[in-house]
Amino acid sequence: KYNTLVQDIYSLEMLARVNVLCLDKTGTITDGRMKVSDCILLNSTGEYTIDDILGSMLASLSDNNQTSIALYERFGHSSALQPLATLPFSSARKLSAVTFEEVGTYVMGAPEFVMHPVPSRIDKIIKQYAQMGLRVLMVAHSSAQIQADKVPTALRPIALITLSDNIRPDAIETIKWFKENDVAVKVISGDNPLTVSEVARRAGIKNA
Repeated sequence: KYNTLVQDIYSLEMLARVNVLCLDKTGTITDGRMKVSDCILLNSTGEYTIDDILGSMLASLSDNNQTSIALYERFGHSSALQPLATLPFSSARKLSAVTFEEVGTYVMGAPEFVMHPVPSRIDKIIKQYAQMGLRVLMVAHSSAQIQADKVPTALRPIALITLSDNIRPDAIETIKWFKENDVAVKVISGDNPLTVSEVARRAGIKNA
């Protein structure tokens, strides 16, 4: 009737017994494409602009993920600062860093991984953006250098960058279908829980 050939019929039988579906956020509920929505300066950046700093970081790192693509589209590449050492992004570290000639190290990543603890004044701003469903990155500076893959500890926050995530056009309808068929949808994500919660709410997931 539907011109469909089913090779493994047991897959349909198994799906009929599924009552909990676990999803990732990025690339599943959202389409994986990100866009820089804002850049909030927290402290003076000295003689270099935030565009110089981030453009130089992006040019020095070989990171190739949706976040770095979104940052490149907003800040581009720059040769204003010359790198001495780099620490590429990793999902374990949740940050990247570059030590530049004469100016020290700039670190960029998830705020709670860049600074421990995040100053309460800045944490309040981060939570406000996260509750809007935005992903927040922090840029911080130290006059010290990267040593043996370790980021300097005495960091000063420089800026917050917010990124927006697009919900996939078919996600809301698909999640509604699962809800109507008594399948509980759970979201498992490494992103900030407040951000994930708001994205899940917009997608229509129960108990978001």
